[in-house]
Amino acid sequence: MKIAAGCFGCLALVFLLLTLMTGTLVGTITTMLVEADPGLATTFATFSAYIQYLNGGCCCLSGALCIILFAVGMSRGGGETYE
Repeated sequence: MKIAAGCFGCLALVFLLLTLMTGTLVGTITTMLVEADPGLATTFATFSAYIQYLNGGCCCLSGALCIILFAVGMSRGGGETYE
């Protein structure tokens, strides 16, 4: 369980970085589209809102699973012996 928690922790970190990079990239693209064609910028803003919502949801979900799996792994690992 602790290994699974570590994997989900790594996944949460990856999704957090993707969220930050996507936010920066989408903001830059939206600024360029506003200057070129405001109608296209409005359409892209709706699409980018969905992308940001999914990125943030995946980051929070993987972080929550990391905490839950780590807590379950800690409670079950009390009787394990290590050499």
